[in-house]
Amino acid sequence: MKEKRLVKCILVNIVLLLGALFIIFPFYLTIVSSFKSMSEIFSNFFGLPKTIVFDNFEYVLSRPDYFDALKNSLIITFISVISMVILLPMCSYAVARRRFSSKFYSFVYFFMVAGIFIPFQVKMLPMVKLFSKIGLMNPIGVILFYIANSSCEGIFLMVGYLASIPTDLEEAAYIDGATTNQVFSMIVRPLMKPIITTVVIKNSLWIWNDYFMPSLVLSKSNIYRTLTLYQYSFRSENSTNFTIVFAVMLLSILPIFVAYCFFQKQIVSGMMEGAVKG
Repeated sequence: MKEKRLVKCILVNIVLLLGALFIIFPFYLTIVSSFKSMSEIFSNFFGLPKTIVFDNFEYVLSRPDYFDALKNSLIITFISVISMVILLPMCSYAVARRRFSSKFYSFVYFFMVAGIFIPFQVKMLPMVKLFSKIGLMNPIGVILFYIANSSCEGIFLMVGYLASIPTDLEEAAYIDGATTNQVFSMIVRPLMKPIITTVVIKNSLWIWNDYFMPSLVLSKSNIYRTLTLYQYSFRSENSTNFTIVFAVMLLSILPIFVAYCFFQKQIVSGMMEGAVKG
């Protein structure tokens, strides 16, 4: 019995070690490559830099178009996430409390659940055509897509979380004369903080790192480029400036890393509580 546990423990540790390597190794390559020269990247791609070069970062930070791309990424991510925080809990609360007594809310819930299983590739072509016809090939179109695309999974998770919350407090508040808006804003919404945090973290990382959607909608104008698109401005038909690309990648990671360091406690607690109740 002890031998089986030992073998199981060893196998688990090996799998975890391999998973850690898959995560750490690309991050290692990004860091070391951003401090190398082009000649050293081709001669010693996986090794540590013999001479640390800061010219890559100086070059990127001296370009005004980098800060334009950074501003675009921040605006798109911030507005999208704030909109989700405002809209999704309200929609989820209405669906969670009425889906068993109303055919309309029951249809809305199952419609949202069905939307989770539709691949992006199926929605891609009609979505781009629609955005092109109504003049939304710009950051507003991208933000609207992110809000719409996150609503299916977000409402599904929040409705499941609300189903685990007893309605006793809400009923007591209604007896005391509270309105639906007061019940939601003062009782239900604070209780939803863990699942809201979970949805915000998930979607923030997705929006900040997304390349596919901006490449479809924002590729026609360099003014609206995000950081993920900006990296490709250093690639020509015959060559790619890898040192600058890795420097941009590292700089784009820093805002997420800094935010995680500042809000680590809230992020971990929100993810844990949301996972347990959701």
